[in-house]
Amino acid sequence: MDPNAEPNPNHPTDVPRIGVLTGYWSTNIGNAFFQLGAEYAINRAYPGAHVFLIGDQPGYWNTRKGNPANALDYVKHLDLDAVVVLGPYVRPEMEGITAAMLRAQHRKGAKIIVLAAGMMQYDKDTIALSRKLMSECPPHIFTTRDTETYEALGDLAAHAYDGVDVATFVSEVFPRVPTDLEPYMVLNFDQIPEPVIGPKDGFAGRVDRSFEFEGREWCVRQPQKRTEWSYRKRAYPFLDAMLFRSPRPERIDGRLVLRTDHRYNPFLMLKSYRSPNTYVGDIPHTYLSIYANSQLTISNRVHACVATVSYGNAAMLFTRSPRAYLLKRLGLESIKDRPQRVDLDFLRREKASLIAWLGDRLTDTFGPAPALAQSTTA
Repeated sequence: MDPNAEPNPNHPTDVPRIGVLTGYWSTNIGNAFFQLGAEYAINRAYPGAHVFLIGDQPGYWNTRKGNPANALDYVKHLDLDAVVVLGPYVRPEMEGITAAMLRAQHRKGAKIIVLAAGMMQYDKDTIALSRKLMSECPPHIFTTRDTETYEALGDLAAHAYDGVDVATFVSEVFPRVPTDLEPYMVLNFDQIPEPVIGPKDGFAGRVDRSFEFEGREWCVRQPQKRTEWSYRKRAYPFLDAMLFRSPRPERIDGRLVLRTDHRYNPFLMLKSYRSPNTYVGDIPHTYLSIYANSQLTISNRVHACVATVSYGNAAMLFTRSPRAYLLKRLGLESIKDRPQRVDLDFLRREKASLIAWLGDRLTDTFGPAPALAQSTTA
């Protein structure tokens, strides 16, 4: 948007139109955490712009096949000043999903803004492919959620910043609402089987690993073969839910246990509701409330941990995914080994710095923020 251009009769408010590419909450509710965080961050950084959510492409249902032949890529046809893409958006499958939209918007002059960029893998071949894909539509603004991505790709953008994951803004998007539930912990294992977890005192059977929490040693036993199958086959957790129906504890170390499932769709009641006090849904706010009040979250999902620590609570991550680099950027280098809390003063500074940097870049690009400009001329 040229701040000196004549008013557009088809755009009477004459403010930048910034579309944030979102979607697939029901297949992974963690997507909503960073998508809502991005919308919030832009509104804070550049108040008064028309910032809105735009729909994702259907190719994410099956990334190997891409968008179906009859799918309308409506976002490609929108008149935008900027399109915001998030997370690990440069990946081999993007050619069949988002590439056409990004090329179309780039040709029309829309600025490509990437927030909280990351990668699915961090090997040399993936980095080379990511650089090739990014070079076709270079981002105007590019923030990352881990330093590794910034160092690998940041030079391709006009403006790059080594930032934190915008999912950390969930504590501002949805401030904590108190609950009358007794103190509880959360177990979130919807991609791999839930391990047996508990304090060493009274723990029976094989111990695969241990960790310390609040001055006590806890033990873990993972169903090894079932876990391996879950990593190999995405559909296996659904089969596992039907084959292994053993009850899981309602309390651990005297704490009430709540369980969440981030993959509401495809829905299988036997998978989601096999244990007491389970929450499953297709909107993010109740999940955020659960994590905001959790004393401890243990999960295989990166963004269950991000949400939990953003509210100042302890979390521990069980995953092999290199996407956990984003937690390292938050100072949580040991979150795979033991529960950790983020330094909230550090996090406040990082988020404030990101907002300030983003506001400066948007002002340089589109002129003074509309709300601020109106307040000075009123």
